[in-house]
Amino acid sequence: MAGDRPLKGYRVIDLSRILAGPLGGQMLADMGADVIKVEAPWGDDNRKWDPFNDDGESCNFLSVNRAKRSLTIDLKQAAGKEVLWKLLQDADVLLHSFLPDTARKLGVDYAHLHARFPRLVVCSLTGYGAEGAMCEVPAYDAMLQAFTGAMSVTGESGRMPVRAGISVVDMVTGVYGYSGVVTALLERERSPERTGKHVTISLLETGLALLGYHATTWFETGSISGPQGSGSEHIVPYQAFRCSDGYAVIAANNPSQWKRFMEVMGLPHLAEDQRFIDNSQRVKNRGELLALLDEKFMANTSAFWIDRMLAAGVAAAPVHRVDQALSHPQSIANNMVVSIEEPGRRPRRCVGLPFKVGDTREPVRKSPPQLGQHTDEILGELGYRPEEIARMRQARSI
Repeated sequence: MAGDRPLKGYRVIDLSRILAGPLGGQMLADMGADVIKVEAPWGDDNRKWDPFNDDGESCNFLSVNRAKRSLTIDLKQAAGKEVLWKLLQDADVLLHSFLPDTARKLGVDYAHLHARFPRLVVCSLTGYGAEGAMCEVPAYDAMLQAFTGAMSVTGESGRMPVRAGISVVDMVTGVYGYSGVVTALLERERSPERTGKHVTISLLETGLALLGYHATTWFETGSISGPQGSGSEHIVPYQAFRCSDGYAVIAANNPSQWKRFMEVMGLPHLAEDQRFIDNSQRVKNRGELLALLDEKFMANTSAFWIDRMLAAGVAAAPVHRVDQALSHPQSIANNMVVSIEEPGRRPRRCVGLPFKVGDTREPVRKSPPQLGQHTDEILGELGYRPEEIARMRQARSI
């Protein structure tokens, strides 16, 4: 990356755990902020979850904690709490995922922190939101995929509910956390008082926001969506089709694409068939159309159909495995697979940053920290002497 990263000079204290909060912190670190991951001496729960690499590191943890420094302190001990107060004296952001009552007991709720550190932006993440009767209920991604209706529109009709294969609610909440923090920092810089605001994010609010057109359809028409497999209830064709060797996802969303699609399929006469003349008729007669298409697709391979669709200007894609997606030249060309090489540590690859700012083409080339890796370094920066650090370690405050 050429030049300074956009958030260089900002300090973030990341008390969050698992996926959502840590991803937001990682994005801040990728953009140049000094992100200090504060963990209990026994570490983030995410460090203990399968799968593990050959070094015994959790892949879950590695996915959302790169470019941070790790400090271990026990926030329930006075000495540990004092370290946190010293950290916050010069910090710009505190990020945490405690439930509201726990945050108050630890003294990291916004009201307490704002009185003590008025410039501090506080970002708090919860499962079910900061308000309401369920604000103290703990939750994970799967619970909120269920609660917000995402599971009801995922999978296939008549079968058991399924969660999305990626932790979409967790991960998007992390992105919203990043967005909220950067917005609050911008607002602080523009306000005459230069005070930090409270950013609240939750898995609930993310899950509901992700309903998108499903929510609008219910608001406007009263219609409730159901699971559509790989397809869509309001566009045909727009789904995966079984080919002789696998699947191809095809979309013909407008009249010109529909005509070209029919030509590639060798069924040009159906382009003007009144049953399929426009998208509304195709949705109405979905079963008849798909029966005709399914037979044709099975006659050749997925590559055969995808190549011809793309050549005709019809959107098409293979159903990749994870390794195929991450190895594809298009993923590489857009810098979505990056390598980290550091002295004394084995090289590793990770997923790149999904947005680029100017010439910001690469994330920070720094591995996720080992538990407590930077404790002595950070405490030294705060003015603690080696003998004080040793006493705190003996007392298990760090």
